Amino acid sequence: MATESTHVQLHPAKYLQAKAEGSNGESGVALIILNSPITDHEGFRQLYRHASFRLCADGGANRLYDAFGTESNILPDLIHGDLDSLDATVRETYEKLGVQVSEDPDQYSTDFGKAITNVIEHLPEVGDILIHGSLGGRVDQGIGLLHELYREQKFRHPKVRFWLFTEASVSILLQSGKSLLQTPLGKGLIKRNIGILPLYGPANISTQGLEWDVDNWPTEMGGQVSTSNHIVADSVTIETDHDVLFTVEKAL
Repeated sequence: MATESTHVQLHPAKYLQAKAEGSNGESGVALIILNSPITDHEGFRQLYRHASFRLCADGGANRLYDAFGTESNILPDLIHGDLDSLDATVRETYEKLGVQVSEDPDQYSTDFGKAITNVIEHLPEVGDILIHGSLGGRVDQGIGLLHELYREQKFRHPKVRFWLFTEASVSILLQSGKSLLQTPLGKGLIKRNIGILPLYGPANISTQGLEWDVDNWPTEMGGQVSTSNHIVADSVTIETDHDVLFTVEKAL
């Protein structure tokens, strides 16, 4: 397969690993909390503890408050957006606890895009942005989130790695080239189910470490798509000639 020389190593389970309460977040890691239900409280706590900067995108503050109330060890550093979804009581409560709230009324950008811009401003050295969101609600919103993930990763901030954590999965963009993904099932953080989705155009992929490996296999929406494949090794290699979305199931 003729691809660009890109060869990256990725650890999809890294931010699911337990981190002690009260420990410092990792420099260069930020967490964006979108307006989606927080159902896995313990998993969310780990994302929060790994990050050194945590931002609620508008109504994401409502979700954080619904899940954790005023727990002092799980407050956001900032609430940002056009604030049309932020509950007034939640805002007042967080402000009394010292949480900063800032408004961006721009109607031509989404709260997700505004959050990314704000994170970059507050944490210029950011290397990984963890996104807590959902694909389980409205279809248009879910597709819109995947669109924005691609735009931010591919075009606006290519030096930053974006990780999407949803109810059941961890998803990342794999760009043209070869990616080595660490997939140790024995740690109990991820399950064997994965997908390699050509959401951003046709691709040819080759894999190693899956139950159904492929070699220079054409994949596109409306054609062949690799969903519900299975990890069978502690690492998986994926080579692609076009950007694809990789997703792996979390061990809930």
